[in-house]
Amino acid sequence: MTLIVASKPVFQPAGLSQPALLALSCIDGGNEWLAHAIQAPRLYAFEDEMALVVAAQQGLHGMPLVLLPRLGLMAGAARLIALSAADLRLLVAVEAGSEDAATTAAAQKLLAGEALYTAADLAAVDALLKSLGVAGASLFQALSLGERLALLDLKAELAADGAPPIAAQKAAARFAADWAYGPFEFVDYLRASLALTTGTAPLSADDASAALAALAPMLFDALDCPAVSGFVAPEAVAGAVAGWIRAGRRIGFPRLSRGVWQLVVHGGYRGETGAAGQALVDTHLDQAQALLTRASLDRARLAQDGGSAHFTAREPDQPGEIGLQLDASGAITLERFVPA
Repeated sequence: MTLIVASKPVFQPAGLSQPALLALSCIDGGNEWLAHAIQAPRLYAFEDEMALVVAAQQGLHGMPLVLLPRLGLMAGAARLIALSAADLRLLVAVEAGSEDAATTAAAQKLLAGEALYTAADLAAVDALLKSLGVAGASLFQALSLGERLALLDLKAELAADGAPPIAAQKAAARFAADWAYGPFEFVDYLRASLALTTGTAPLSADDASAALAALAPMLFDALDCPAVSGFVAPEAVAGAVAGWIRAGRRIGFPRLSRGVWQLVVHGGYRGETGAAGQALVDTHLDQAQALLTRASLDRARLAQDGGSAHFTAREPDQPGEIGLQLDASGAITLERFVPA
């Protein structure tokens, strides 16, 4: 016996759950590695089955993303093991060469329902950047899966009913490309710019730029956050958040641009400076922390790349919600706050 999972010995593959076995079968060489780990003279020990599957993918292929070529899907090993056994069997059947039309249709429906995007879906990002006139910007030269997914969400938002006209979108994209140092920041700044320059009381481009320049320094103290040991259950996240707030500290944003987006889109910021601006920021963040003390977290939703988990916190029968992000390092940050 040389394989330990969650402090328990595994003597044969049946000692693992069906989702773990099916996720390993999605990894090229995963089944063979498991047989080796069970019989090998050295010790293999993992905190849980997710850690085992992630380590198998990373060790065998040097990357966290599993490729399912028939489906055209790349997803983090952690995201795959989070699926049910029935869902994984469906994906495995397609990858094994099933040509049954019903199976293929069911797999496509599953991917859509789980927000798992294929290469064909992600290709739309290139068309988006071209349509906005920023495809040649250097910050897009090496897009990760997570960054493509963020841009795909942006594409859906810009195409929705009631979205600003394409001219305004292009102007906001040019602004964001000048301000951002990465695709995630680009998405944040584009949305913030659109919110400031369109609507019932739009600012000029120069005033919007000045407003964001004034806002950013007021958020430097809103980047601190609690941390746990990697991906944990909602109860552990809630406990860490509660302890952090009891200590008189705020849950900060994952990046400065996210805080800028939050205050512009949901905090009502329109260029206030000095004490008035800081008071607006503090009041909004205090409201977010107050809601966190009363709200309960739902179950985690893992991102497709397996690099982060997302929780929504709501107060029962009350409007308003908070989104928290837990990354693979264990950092817990404020992803969004929609006030009542």
